[in-house]
Amino acid sequence: MTQVQSQESNKAVRNEIRAFIEENFLYMRPDLDLQDDDDLLGLGVIDSLGFVELVEEIQSRYGIQVSDVEITEDNFGSVSAIVAFVEGKRSA
Repeated sequence: MTQVQSQESNKAVRNEIRAFIEENFLYMRPDLDLQDDDDLLGLGVIDSLGFVELVEEIQSRYGIQVSDVEITEDNFGSVSAIVAFVEGKRSA
């Protein structure tokens, strides 16, 4: 994959994840302007059940397996972290 293709893939993943989070978790927070590096748990955007929903969506949408030890804030704590995690799994 070229660098341009990688950047386009990264942007597509970012847009899809943001759309999923906005549709499923932000409808109760219309005042929040979520940034890619915002702490999803810290801001109360998602809770532990939301984390499970998010992981299931990532696995289903991108055809990747997420092990229990990978379900961490480092991998799923922000939109940017999720994008990096997905891209890392897809390129492995």
